[in-house]
Amino acid sequence: MKLEGKVALIAGAGSGIGQGCALMFAREGADIAVNDIDLAAAEKTVAAVEKLGRRAIALKADVAEADEVEAMVERTIDELGGVHILVNSAGVSLGGSIIEQKIEDWDRLVNILLRGTYLCSRFAGGWMVANRTGKIVNIASIQAMLGGSNMNAYIASKAAVVALTRAMAAEWAQYGINVNCIAPGLIDTPMTQHSVAKFMTPERLKAHIPMNRMGTPEDIANAALFLVSEDSSFITGVTLPVDGGTLNAGGH
Repeated sequence: MKLEGKVALIAGAGSGIGQGCALMFAREGADIAVNDIDLAAAEKTVAAVEKLGRRAIALKADVAEADEVEAMVERTIDELGGVHILVNSAGVSLGGSIIEQKIEDWDRLVNILLRGTYLCSRFAGGWMVANRTGKIVNIASIQAMLGGSNMNAYIASKAAVVALTRAMAAEWAQYGINVNCIAPGLIDTPMTQHSVAKFMTPERLKAHIPMNRMGTPEDIANAALFLVSEDSSFITGVTLPVDGGTLNAGGH
């Protein structure tokens, strides 16, 4: 197993990509700290991890709140013994045009996607720097490269996450910490279903993907597993598209 003896803290692991990473990492030997703002969702993921024979704890925390993130990281270290791996996959579905979107919705989305990534990395990174080891994977989006309508806060935040990944990778490489980013395309998750259903049918969605299918959380988890394992020990600061060829086709 590739992650035997490791502890992974996964933000937004109650469903979707985060949950997929939690289960994938558990199968590879890691113990999992499951964060979600929805405690019941986190507890369901914990139960699934425990069925795989690994330790897990549920951590309710809003990743945009510094005190809650700091407490979450401290509890992970106290109860599971460290935080060798961090996956920043917490997300929210709030769209709207530049003019009509509520300003509070813009702020909330940026706070979760960008500030949340920074805060989780800051507090988990403290342990990693002190122990001179660690793997961080940030979840961005191919929309950060493509742009798009009615997604301005989302796109701006995800583009900033790509830049933050490079900044953290440069700063922490000297401590043996790898920081990389995954840019998913259309992934079949509850959040995707909620956010795109009102604009497009599944058939029309697939028509935009050269591989003619939406991705799955497992597709992203497979890429994340590579980036948090020793297989990628000489890779840091990169953004890996996992999109069925969408970016290569110019998003069309």
